[in-house]
Amino acid sequence: MERFQQVYGISLTKKKLWEIIRMLMALEAVFAFSYLGYIELPGISTTTQHVLVIAAAMMLGARGSVAVALVFAATSMWIGSYTPSQLDRLFSPFVSGMPLGSLMLAAARVVFAAISGWLYGLYFRKPRRHVYLGIGGIAVVSTFLHGVCIFGALYAFFPMLRQMILENLFSYPMFRDWLSYALAAAGCCCIHWALSRESVKRHMEDLCEANDLVWEPGHQKLLIYAEIGAIVTGILCVLFLRKVIFRELAVQKITVEGPLGQNLTAFLLQTLAAFVGLFSIVCILIRWVYEYYTSQRIRMNRKLLEQRVKISIDPLTGVFSRLAYHEAMEQYSGPLPGDLTVFLMDINGLKGVNDALGHSAGDELICGAAHCITQAVGDRGKTFRIGGDEFVVLGNMQRSQAQEILATLTQTLAAWSGTKVKALSLSTGCAFAADYPTYSIEKLTREADKAMYAQKEAYYRQTQPAPHP
Repeated sequence: MERFQQVYGISLTKKKLWEIIRMLMALEAVFAFSYLGYIELPGISTTTQHVLVIAAAMMLGARGSVAVALVFAATSMWIGSYTPSQLDRLFSPFVSGMPLGSLMLAAARVVFAAISGWLYGLYFRKPRRHVYLGIGGIAVVSTFLHGVCIFGALYAFFPMLRQMILENLFSYPMFRDWLSYALAAAGCCCIHWALSRESVKRHMEDLCEANDLVWEPGHQKLLIYAEIGAIVTGILCVLFLRKVIFRELAVQKITVEGPLGQNLTAFLLQTLAAFVGLFSIVCILIRWVYEYYTSQRIRMNRKLLEQRVKISIDPLTGVFSRLAYHEAMEQYSGPLPGDLTVFLMDINGLKGVNDALGHSAGDELICGAAHCITQAVGDRGKTFRIGGDEFVVLGNMQRSQAQEILATLTQTLAAWSGTKVKALSLSTGCAFAADYPTYSIEKLTREADKAMYAQKEAYYRQTQPAPHP
C-alpha cells in the first residue's frame, strides 16, 4: 500500500486493497471458467488474458499478483482434470499421473506473479522519467517470464517431455506471441495512465475515505440479500440447464455416463463459478458507487452545515447572527413557554464614538458589548447581534435569574475598558412571557424594545447635549 501511495499518491486502505484484489481474482475466474477463457485468435496465446490480469495486479505488488495467480493455478488444475488435451492435463494433480509435477506447475505460476510484482516495485524505488516505457517493458518481461516458468517446470518435473521441449523450444508461444506482449504492455500503460489522472485519484481517495461510512438502514442487508439471491438464481439456472442438456441427449439416445457425464457436470460448475465471479465484480462496483455517492452527499451536507454555522455566527463579535435570530424566532411560532425571557440591548453613544475616533473604535465598542453580554448571560440564554449596535438575548429563566443577569451585566460594563474607548454603556429592556401569556414572540420582543428605548431616552436626557443616534 505504501508503494502504491508513493507511485500514485493514493492512500489505499486495507479494505479497499483487498476489494480490488478480490475483483481481480473474480475477473480471473471469469476468464478461466467462461467462454472468454477459450478465445483463440491468431498470434494470441490462450493464456494472454490471464497473464494480462496478473500483470495488472502486479501494480498492487506481490500481494495482488500472487493472489490472482493462485486463482489462475487453481482453475488450471480444475480445467486440466476434464480437458481432452494431454498438455493441459499435466496441470491437474488428479489426472496427470505426476501430482508433484502438476503442483510445481502451479507453483511456477505463483513464482512468475511474485517476480512480476517485485520487478514493478524495484522499478519504482526511485522516480523515473520514461515511466510508460518502463511499465511496458516490465509487462513484456512478465509475459515472457510466464512462459519461462511454465516450460522450466515442465522440463524439470516431466522428464518424458524434455526432448520435445528442446526440439520445439522456439516454436512455443513465449517466442512467437508478439501480439500478447504488445497487449500486455498497452494494457499496463493504460492502467498506469488512468491511475495517474487527478480525477481518478480524487475518486479513489473519496472511496477510501468512505470506508467508515455508516450505511443507511436496510441498504447493507439489501446488498447481501441480492448477492445470496443471485447465487441461488445461478444455481437454479445451472440445474435447469443441466436438466435440459441431459434431456436433449436422452432424446438423441446418447448415454450420459462416464467421462461425458463428468465433463458436462464440470462444464456446468465452471459456468456457475464464472457467474458467481461476474456477480462478485458487479457487487463490488455497486458497493463502490453507493459509498462514493453517499460520501459525496455526506461531504456536501457537512459543507452546507459548516457554511450555515458560519453565516449563523456574527464574524465581528462571535455571537449569533441576525439569520440565526430569525431561525430562532421561527421556533416560537406556537404558544410561548411561560419562562421565556427576551432582552433587548443597545449600545449608547456608538455614533459619537464612530465620528470622533473612527469605526475601529466603534468595532471595539461592539465587541466589548458582545463580550460583556455573553459573560453575564452565560449558558442561560443565546445572544444575537441583530443590528449594528443592537443585541437580543433569548432564554428560558425565572424573573430572579433575569434580574441577576442584569445586575451582573451592570458590573461587567462598569469594569470594562478598551484600548481606544475607555467606557461602555448599554440600554437594556426585558420582557417576560409570563406577563403576556397571549402574546406572540414578535409582540413580546416589541415590549422589550419599548423598555429598552425608555432606558435609552433616560440615558440621553442625563448626558445632554450628547446627540441622539
